[in-house]
Amino acid sequence: MNKLTVGLLLPVSTIVPMSRDFEQGLKQAIKDQVNQSDWEVELIPEFIGQGGRLKVEEAIDKLFYHYQVDVVAGLVSNMVATAVAPKFERYKKPIIINNIGEHIPNPALFNPYIFINSTHSWQQIWSLGYWAVKAFGNKGMFVASVYDAGYSFSNMLTLGMEAADKESTMPFSIAQVTPGAKTTDPRTVFEHIEMFKPDFVFSAFCGEEATAFQEAYATSAAKNIPLLALPFLLENFDAKENELEIYTAISSTELVSEGESENKVAEQDQTYYQLGKETGMILAEALKIKGERSLTDALNQVKVNSHRGVLHIDAQTPGKENQVHLVKNIHSGNRNNIKREIVGRIETVSIDNKALSDSLQQLSSGWENPYLGI
Repeated sequence: MNKLTVGLLLPVSTIVPMSRDFEQGLKQAIKDQVNQSDWEVELIPEFIGQGGRLKVEEAIDKLFYHYQVDVVAGLVSNMVATAVAPKFERYKKPIIINNIGEHIPNPALFNPYIFINSTHSWQQIWSLGYWAVKAFGNKGMFVASVYDAGYSFSNMLTLGMEAADKESTMPFSIAQVTPGAKTTDPRTVFEHIEMFKPDFVFSAFCGEEATAFQEAYATSAAKNIPLLALPFLLENFDAKENELEIYTAISSTELVSEGESENKVAEQDQTYYQLGKETGMILAEALKIKGERSLTDALNQVKVNSHRGVLHIDAQTPGKENQVHLVKNIHSGNRNNIKREIVGRIETVSIDNKALSDSLQQLSSGWENPYLGI
């Protein structure tokens, strides 16, 4: 019997059980799709704290030196991935990086041993910015916590808006930390929203702060301003009989019908389980076609269908063949009862877009850890 040893990079999160969900999805796919009579798959978990570069480097060295793993997979940001990429070229072993795309990937800093499985939020936010300018006007606004503002979200929103209209403007407001509090107070951004009177607002909050922001938005003078977000904003909140209309996005490499909602969109609530499941599917397919070639060569030939269509994991062309689709969410407080509708396909940016490529030469994020790894 053949054996595959997989090292897992698992960060901690106080917001969602991201590592637990990822590992469960991975195990389920391996159980369902790997021929147990041909292959034994051993999983070696390594916990990487919040997922910063030093912790990840230490874990990688331990997985290769001590456990002699054949492949590494896990939840790692694109920023850290670029820093650790040379290790995999040196070890000549592959890694399947999983994330939501909180940083723009830089293909020039990757090598043939790097594979990326991602929902590519950088691409979705660009599309939301582009669409919102065309739909509502060229004055958007970005509001966020100190934590959420540390990623590439505002940069991608700006690039999408400017692609739609070079005269676009995007004032921003960062929620303040009140004395004695562990988190920021999202209510502090509303005086700035009311002052700037934007055509639309993009909100980047998660966890308890997402709940507080939605509660404040639903009863504020700004409640009729169109609201855009990542799906992580859609936490439970006390709606006080109000409803919020929140626009998010999903990506797929296959045709998505307008109005289609439950199966396609609901799975955005299981992001990390789905990433783990897809990684298991990718590994299972690689083992089926591997033959005498290396695992890295087999990964380059993998074609796996998931709920996002055919997965494209080549780190040289991340987001290739994706089409972004606009989702309208009617949220009345209970996240399990959100009414969702796919409005339609919207403009999608590719990684070789000039303005996007130029932005990679500038620092657009201060955090190394994967989103929600805090």
